[in-house]
Order: sequence, then C-alpha cells, then structure tokens
Amino acid sequence: MTKTRSLVAIVVVAIAAAVGFYLWHGKNAPPVGTAEEPSSEPAVSALVRVAKIERRPLATTSTVFGEVSSGKIEAVSFARAGQVSSLLVVPGQRVTRGAPLAILVSDANAQMAYEQAVSSVNLAQNDLHRQEQLLQLQLATASQVDTANKALADAQSGLKAQRQIGGGDTASTITAPFDGVVTAISVAQGDRIQPGAAILQLGRTDKLRILLGIEPEDRRSIRVGMSVTLSFVRRPGETVHGSITEIDALVDPKTQLINAIVVVPTAGNEVLVPGMRVRAEIALRQQVAWIVPRDAVLSDEKGSYIFQVDQNVAHRVNVKSIIEQADLVGVDGPVNPAQAVVIFGNYELKDGMKVRESNP
Repeated sequence: MTKTRSLVAIVVVAIAAAVGFYLWHGKNAPPVGTAEEPSSEPAVSALVRVAKIERRPLATTSTVFGEVSSGKIEAVSFARAGQVSSLLVVPGQRVTRGAPLAILVSDANAQMAYEQAVSSVNLAQNDLHRQEQLLQLQLATASQVDTANKALADAQSGLKAQRQIGGGDTASTITAPFDGVVTAISVAQGDRIQPGAAILQLGRTDKLRILLGIEPEDRRSIRVGMSVTLSFVRRPGETVHGSITEIDALVDPKTQLINAIVVVPTAGNEVLVPGMRVRAEIALRQQVAWIVPRDAVLSDEKGSYIFQVDQNVAHRVNVKSIIEQADLVGVDGPVNPAQAVVIFGNYELKDGMKVRESNP
C-alpha cells in the first residue's frame, strides 16, 4: 500500500513538471513566422546599356536614288562628207585625248571640191601674172592688177579651207578632242555621212554627273547647293560627298521624276563608274540639338522622355524631339551633358530606379 502511494506521487509530480515546462516555453517562445522572415526586401536594379550624349548639328535628309553619268557629252563629227571605212572604238570604251576614233574615206564630191580649189588658185596666179605683164606694156590698168590680186587671195582662202577639212586627203582619221568615254555611236561601218553629221557621242571623264531622281512635288524643298552623300549597295562603308549643282526644269519622260544633278571630280572617286546606280542622302536642313540614338527616346501620355544615369540611378528627363535622321534623334530639354543616356533596357525603368551598366 505504501509502495503504491509512492508510485502515484512520483507520477503526479512528473506530470506537473511537464505541464509547467510546457506553459513556460509557450509564454517565452517568439511569434510563429517572425524568426525566419528577413527584416527588409533587397533593392531592385535593372541592367541597362548607356551612351554619351552630345550637342551638335543634325540634318533632315531626303533619300533618293540615281545613276552615274559621264560629264558633259559632246558630239564628234567629220567636217566633210564621206564614207566611214572603219570604227576604232565601241560604246563604253575609255579614250584619251588624241586617240583615233574612226577613219573616213573622202567623198567624191569633197575630192572634186578640193581639186576645184587647187585649179582656182592656179588660174588666179596665171591671171595675176598676165595682168602684171600687160601693165608693164601699158595694156592694163593698176585696177585690173588689184582685181587679179584679190581673185588670187580668194582662191587661196578657199584652198586653205578645203585643206583644213581634209579635202586633200583620200582618207582621214578623227581623234578624241579630250579624255572621255564613248557613250554612243551613231553610224555603222560603211555608212555615208553628210558634212557635220555626228559619228559618236563622247562624254568627259574629268568630272562625272550623278542624276538623282526627285519627285516633282519635292522640287521646292531641294535647292542648288545642298550637300549630298552618295552610298553604294555593295560598298556599305564607302561614301562620296558632293552638292547639287543643277536641277532640271522638266520631268524626265522615262522616270517621271525631275533630275537633280551632282557633279563630282573623278580624281579620288575611282569607285564611280558611268551607268552604276547610287543612293543619295540630300541634307535638307540642319539644326543644333542633343543627339541621342532613336532607341533612347520613349513616350507616354506626358510626352517624350529619356533616362539619364547619375551614380547608378536612372532619372527621367522630359524632352522634345525636334529633328530626326535615320537612327538618330535630336532632342531639346533639361539634359545634363555629363550624364550618360540609357539606350537599352529603358523600357523597364522608373524614375529613381537603380541600374547596372552592361558592356556593349
């Protein structure tokens, strides 16, 4: 009996100790869920790419296409009638000054005219000699001698003119009057031609003409003197600069466009070849502005804006687009030139957000 009571007492004491420990531990334990949570969230930052901003002139351009042509084209012809016995050049061939172009066999009428001029000179010389003898015999007057002198002078002038046009030659070779390129040939070998008829067209190569086709309604905005930058499809990194020297006053019936002409020297422009197609950027007007890439300019209901970075923090700057050119935009606003402008990743930014700059 005594052992049973002792056992019960021990069990009661153990239960009481366990309940006390449980109550004490629950009172002093921290609130559920608070020990494992962080005290604050980490700061959010965006990965961006930036670029320097600069203030300089930017031009509004008009893109047109055109064709390279030779310089001033001149017709080459024989001064007398004859038959083309040989053509020594072909279209597109480059020639230097003095190079033979064609051979002409003199026409029978031209040879006869030359022979008549020779006969006239001989006749006038004989008549003058006779008149001088008669004057010595007092059978002629001084006036008759003067008339014979004038007739001889006229005959000699006619013979000189025939010689200048090659009347005394059975065959003549016409040569290039300047360095150029043969743009067209008007006759075929064996053709008979009249005096002054064009044999071929020769274009100058010291200067080239670029014919740029512009829309008739754009003619008022394009003026002589505007700068032009020429580029080529197969040479994207190579350009040629010039200016508009002339604007046609009529529409080309083939292209239905008006030709704006740019003249450039061939020296240093070996890439230009008559007949090739080019792309031209005509600078219409220039304006000084803050120049940024097009991707840097965003817009919302408040207008256009950019983000500039100051100590790894992005700040919104409201701007106004005033001029555009290809992938560049000229803006105006309270821009800080010492701060870079965000050109990539700006769609994710908010004013005051931290940023991390990435390498391009």
